[in-house]
Amino acid sequence: MKKIKTILKKATLWNIAIALLYTSACTEDTGITAGRVGEKPDQLKELKYEEAPGGAVISYSLPTSPDLRYVKAMYTLENGKEMISKASIYDNRVVIQGYANIGEHNIKLVAVAVGDVESDPVMIKIKTGQPSYLKLAESFLSDDFFYSTFGGVNIQYNNENAANIILRVFKYVLDPKTNTYSWTTLNETYTKSKQGTIRVRGEMPVPTKYGIVIRDQWGNISDTVQRTLTPQEEYEIKNLLIYGGITAYTDMNRNGDYITNYNPQSNTAEMQVSLFDGAEASPYYATARQWFGRGAPVPFQFTLDARKKAQISRVKLWGRNDNFGLLFQATHPKEFELYGSNSPAADGSWDSWTHLGTFEGVRPSGLAFGTNANAEDQDYARKGEDFEVDWQSPEAFKYFRIRINCTWNGVREQPLGNALTVAFSELKLFGKYID
Repeated sequence: MKKIKTILKKATLWNIAIALLYTSACTEDTGITAGRVGEKPDQLKELKYEEAPGGAVISYSLPTSPDLRYVKAMYTLENGKEMISKASIYDNRVVIQGYANIGEHNIKLVAVAVGDVESDPVMIKIKTGQPSYLKLAESFLSDDFFYSTFGGVNIQYNNENAANIILRVFKYVLDPKTNTYSWTTLNETYTKSKQGTIRVRGEMPVPTKYGIVIRDQWGNISDTVQRTLTPQEEYEIKNLLIYGGITAYTDMNRNGDYITNYNPQSNTAEMQVSLFDGAEASPYYATARQWFGRGAPVPFQFTLDARKKAQISRVKLWGRNDNFGLLFQATHPKEFELYGSNSPAADGSWDSWTHLGTFEGVRPSGLAFGTNANAEDQDYARKGEDFEVDWQSPEAFKYFRIRINCTWNGVREQPLGNALTVAFSELKLFGKYID
């Protein structure tokens, strides 16, 4: 009995504790209050503004209150979204942004003191500048920014204000089941890069209607910019061979081109079966298909035999990545040159070669060297990076030489013997054969 009473007594105490907790939880929450409440500041004065893309920059004279903490601007976008923009007291400007069109809008501003004490509001009417997404859409009406090329179309964008945007590329295609035309998405790019190029490939050389739509970070969407473009013929230059007669590097690399695991008896190399085996790898590489320039100096080159004459429209390169952050790092090629020849000099010299272009890789994120690739970088690398050849000279060649000038570490002169010079998983040439 005594044991039962003890249990009941403990239960009663427990119930009381629960009740006290419940009562405490039901007490009105007054929130966190400021340590003190400052004096109400005076209104902002001498308001002026300058137009900005999709908004404006408003300047003013600050009140002299010692309790002043920040300035707050309040406004409503065309879609009804309420916006607040704040500015430090160490600056006399506040940025307004997000409007979908050029127009006039009323902006309310207050000065805010300690304890969130606001001044009387003051209003200013601003005229917004053309939003970045609309300016970008207009640019695609020009052949300079939306144009046909070999095997597809290019969309070159200048995102001057580095706004977060989404670019969607469409094609108007016939559905054979319904015998009706509709838009189908070809590419969707998320970026805030100041400039770049979207490349659509695998298209037939027939007149085709393409479209592009731009959406900004505030949900504003452009009309579809439509162009009827005819891609030029383009094919992958397949069955590339390592040019015969290659020898390993001499100390000064005067005797030819460097390749991995070269066998002088059989004139074969790992590079021949892995670098050009057509396997782009999933998502970036497969261990048996990656290629290393082991011990190669910088700069270095290798030469390819296309078997018959071809005009080259672009080079496509997939960087190697094995989840250790190798993309856009010391082993990833950044700058290279392309040369063509129909009768390479036997001694490996450059006299018989025609320069076709110098190309530099792009890192979409703009992150500094040594920083791991982010999602934008990885998506870009997964698709392979295209380097387009300037077709000012339509000459065709049977042999092509690629000279690696530097990787993403920026080193342009490096002696023979470094084990981490260059590594990538696949390289392809595109263009058309000339009979």
